[in-house]
Amino acid sequence: MTNQSLKLNLLSLLCFVLVFAFYPSHTVHAATKTVPAGNVATLRSYLASAQPGDIIQVSGTFNVSDGTIATSISGASGKYITIRGTGSGATFNFTASGGNSVIHIKHPYYKLENVTINANSKSNKGLLIEASHGYVTGVTVKNSLSEAFKIRKNSQYWLISNSSAQNAGQSGKFGEGFYVGDADQNWTTKPNPDKSGYITFLNCSAIKTKNDGFDFKEGTHHIKVVSSVVDFQNTVPESTVGNNGIFMRANYVQIIDTTVKNNKATGQAYRTSKMTASDGVSYGNHLELKNVTASNLSGAMIYTNYTSNKLFTDYTMSGVAGGLYQSGSQTAASASPSTFVEMTWSGEGGGTYGS
Repeated sequence: MTNQSLKLNLLSLLCFVLVFAFYPSHTVHAATKTVPAGNVATLRSYLASAQPGDIIQVSGTFNVSDGTIATSISGASGKYITIRGTGSGATFNFTASGGNSVIHIKHPYYKLENVTINANSKSNKGLLIEASHGYVTGVTVKNSLSEAFKIRKNSQYWLISNSSAQNAGQSGKFGEGFYVGDADQNWTTKPNPDKSGYITFLNCSAIKTKNDGFDFKEGTHHIKVVSSVVDFQNTVPESTVGNNGIFMRANYVQIIDTTVKNNKATGQAYRTSKMTASDGVSYGNHLELKNVTASNLSGAMIYTNYTSNKLFTDYTMSGVAGGLYQSGSQTAASASPSTFVEMTWSGEGGGTYGS
């Protein structure tokens, strides 16, 4: 082979390599997909074929008669799969006996925005989260048979903001508004605890729930409730499961700029109990109450069975028949507001949100 032919062959090979090096790949790019108003089948189809970064736009009323709407695909860091209500938002309305929840987030890196979930006394939970990394923004859950919002199964790093739980517990009990983890006898991760945590509830409301407005179970940890409200609207919540504003058996909980009001039961605004769970570990440590309020309560403001917690002196109370502490309660350590340090972490919900 002549030198000239060799040079031509090498040049051709180089051109061939360069063409393939710069040839567009078959990577599927994120897309914005608009579901026809109220079309449940199309929404499920888009969820089944979603790619990281996709935005699925929903509107109108989705009448769900055949079970849970669940995720199928994981998003990715920086590429959340988003279900977004457009305009005045979307409503998911159960019209027949349903599954365990109306919407079930089973995969990581999701956002749910601007929707109303009406379990309509036909679904057990409104929103069930069993995955890590995400945002829930502007979501209302109402008329669930039991919990409105439930986060469990080691789910971590969530910011739940500007969201509302209303009329949870239509079955008559187990009607918490916002629930993290499970009681130890119900741990889905047995024999290990449910370590759901690094969760912030910001500007959230629990309205007229049958049981506790917020409930954080043994094993869960690093939870903040900021600028939120529990309003029982002068009803008497059911007492055998829990009739408190916020009930905590978690480790490292901060309640900041938050109000509990209008409870005609004898439950407390803020109740925390240290307990030894089935794994032999003691849970329910390090509660801090910063700039909290209690008003119009038949019970007391606080009950605690341990002293390793803090009540900052900027609390307020009015019309609290049971006084500051429930009879038999331990006394929290008093602390100056100037010494408060809000928990932060790297990940969703880990910013500074309180006063």
